[in-house]
Amino acid sequence: MSFIKTNGLTSLLIFISVLFIVSFTLILSFIATIQGFSTQDKIEYITQALTTIAIIIGGLALIINAYYTSKVSLDESQSLLTQLLAGTLAWDKNIENGINHPQLTPQEIVSERFSKAIEQLGSEKIETRFAAIYALERIAKDSSKDHWTIMEILAAFIRENASVNQEYEGEPRESSKLPTDIQTALTVIGRRDSYKDPVNQKLDLRNTDLSNADLTEANLSRAILGGANLQWVNFTRANLSEADLSVTYLCGSILYQANLSKAILAEANLQGVVLRKANLSKAILYDANLEGVVLCDANLEGAVLCDANLEGAVLCDANLEEANFEGSNLQDANLIGTNLQRAKLTVANLENALLSTANLQEANLQEANLCGANLSGSENVESQQIEQAIGDRTTILPENLKIPQHWR
Repeated sequence: MSFIKTNGLTSLLIFISVLFIVSFTLILSFIATIQGFSTQDKIEYITQALTTIAIIIGGLALIINAYYTSKVSLDESQSLLTQLLAGTLAWDKNIENGINHPQLTPQEIVSERFSKAIEQLGSEKIETRFAAIYALERIAKDSSKDHWTIMEILAAFIRENASVNQEYEGEPRESSKLPTDIQTALTVIGRRDSYKDPVNQKLDLRNTDLSNADLTEANLSRAILGGANLQWVNFTRANLSEADLSVTYLCGSILYQANLSKAILAEANLQGVVLRKANLSKAILYDANLEGVVLCDANLEGAVLCDANLEGAVLCDANLEEANFEGSNLQDANLIGTNLQRAKLTVANLENALLSTANLQEANLQEANLCGANLSGSENVESQQIEQAIGDRTTILPENLKIPQHWR
């Protein structure tokens, strides 16, 4: 296009140059022919000649302008006609496609996306499975009707692909990396909109191997995790309220500020778990292994820890009000500054436990073993409570209390 425009301009310049040369030549020739005329006649003839030449040049200029104007108009008309024709053809094509392929309804579109995502979830390529998991998450957000079905599908995907090894018996073992697609599915489940969950429906993740998973702030409220391997899992600020964690293996996990209110942890293994500032109010922990667990500033109000093993556990400044420690092992436990008001410590083993500055108001110490325990500075301890307990000369009592006669 640039080449064509350049050639047209060049031709115009050549034409003007030729016209100028011809005009100049004619003028010279005309001057030569009027040599014999008077000065006045020469002026008149020259004036007439220049006027004539100007008229000719002006006429040619008008002709050239008209030619190029009509050419441009024709090109624009052709371009407009081409556009109109293309638009008409496209419109006809759209009508034809609309007749042959009717538009899908929103529900049909969701169903199509759902079917494709389920198909991709079974792919051997991990990147395809990633895409499928995130596609299902988008569908769950867009369609409340499909929300719970998708969560159950992702839970089934985890159970199928991360089941507990039959040879594994819950003993602490060497750390192994969690498959990334399993982690992705857990992340999606953990950040779901739980308000869309149906009443009385629970996520089923029992007997799964989720060791080393990152479930920070995950919402697993009321989830069923019985028999799962949850070692070295990060549950920081996770919501596990009313979750079933029976016979789970949580060794080395972090549950800092986690919500375990009314959770069931019967016979769970929590050796070395960090539960600092966790909420375990009314949690069920009977027969649980809490050896060396860190429960500083934790809330265990009304928790049931019958026959639990808390040997060497750190519970300083924890709220243990009305907690049931009947028959539990608290040997060498750190209970400094704890609130044990109305706590039940019947037949509990508190040998060498630290109870300094603990609040023991109305705590039941019947047949509790206080040998070697340090109760110096304990608050609201009555002589009747001490009389019911078992101790010896190694027991350190508050200054206002004397060692019972039968201890001697």
